[in-house]
Amino acid sequence: MEGQDLTRGSVLKELWSVAWPMMLSVFFYTLYNIVDAFWVSKLSPESIAAVSISQITLFIMASLSMGITVGSGVIMAMNIGAKDTKEAERVLGQSFVLAVISGAFFTAISLIFRNELLTASGASGAIFAPALTYFNITATGSILFFILITIMFAFNSQGDTFTLTKLFALSTAVNVVLDPIMIFGLFGFPALGIAGAAYATLISQTVFIIVAIRSLSNTHRKIRFHFYNLTFKLHSVKEVLKIGFPASLTQVINPIGIAGLLYLTSLGFQEPGTIAYTIGSRVEFLGFLPAVGFGFGAMALIGQNIGAGNIKRAKEAFADALKYGFLAAMGLGILAVIFASQITRIFTTDPEVTRLVISYIWTVSLSYGFLAATMVEANAFQAIGRSWPGFWIFFLKFLVISVPIAYITTQLYHLPIMAIWIAIILGNIIPSVVGYFWINRAMSKIDIKSVPVH
Repeated sequence: MEGQDLTRGSVLKELWSVAWPMMLSVFFYTLYNIVDAFWVSKLSPESIAAVSISQITLFIMASLSMGITVGSGVIMAMNIGAKDTKEAERVLGQSFVLAVISGAFFTAISLIFRNELLTASGASGAIFAPALTYFNITATGSILFFILITIMFAFNSQGDTFTLTKLFALSTAVNVVLDPIMIFGLFGFPALGIAGAAYATLISQTVFIIVAIRSLSNTHRKIRFHFYNLTFKLHSVKEVLKIGFPASLTQVINPIGIAGLLYLTSLGFQEPGTIAYTIGSRVEFLGFLPAVGFGFGAMALIGQNIGAGNIKRAKEAFADALKYGFLAAMGLGILAVIFASQITRIFTTDPEVTRLVISYIWTVSLSYGFLAATMVEANAFQAIGRSWPGFWIFFLKFLVISVPIAYITTQLYHLPIMAIWIAIILGNIIPSVVGYFWINRAMSKIDIKSVPVH
């Protein structure tokens, strides 16, 4: 049977069995973005900034509904732990319906207010036109991203992240092949420029979804996708939204915060600063590898074990995820510092942009461990059915610390761009410390009777 029972065996072994494929999945997704950035950067420096700005705006829209899939995933994991296969499968089907509805709604909103959204995200001057081209195409097909995220949580909830890794590898391979063909017009295909990168993204996501649904429908799977489960159950939807609404706001804080920092960078340091920040934030995906891997691993283990009534094991899963997520992210951050020059040359040869990117990597990368810890803590809150604390941790990270400090230091005191990098570091460290004490206190007070299993 495909999928794992995470309520038995060594906690560390089970956590690792879920975390490493998820990290590999995020690596492929990161590679996916790096490949996009690499080929688009060959068009012009403005093009790479345009793609990054467009993606931030789209992620803000998508993140508002991502929490719905988080809520569905948590409840699915709890039902798996409680051995209620029928209910877990019904929640799986319901999650697809909710993803399609919310995806269609936010796609419409993003297209109606596209100019305003792009401007607010920092698209200006020579960056605006290519950003609008990329945005129009990806926003039109953004419902695919909503479904893709739903599928990701479906596999994670049942502990089958290895299949997810293979799906991301396939999708990345499709994107790697299509990007240069569609951007530059190879093999008789017309050159579409930045629009080609957008179309390649949508095609690769479509391939991912088709293959994933076939896998979820397989008779050998413990929790299967059935078309007859594409329905609603009012009580279940309420439980999903109870977890999902604050989780949605948590998800949206991240792109909003990044957009705010990007806007301040463009305001104070023009296009070189904007391009440097967009490249640096892509390198920061290295910190997300263990953050997502161990964070989602903890979510799956905590969810299943709470569903099974094993609170002690759930706490152990969180402690291991936090420790190893922190250490792995710090290790990757140190590697980024060592190879900063080589990494930067992948994206740019401009002397000024290169200098700024290297300064970003040398400072911000050393706080990746705290970034990972913050995400593991937020995932743990969601796994116990409490999403609001995770929201307030990320609210503290961006809207209390990073963005205000960046504004005060660069706009009021006119300090160099290093002040923004330091603001990002503080935004990684302080919330992780606050979150650590908060989640430990919350887990010591878990009431198994209040868990929304059904």
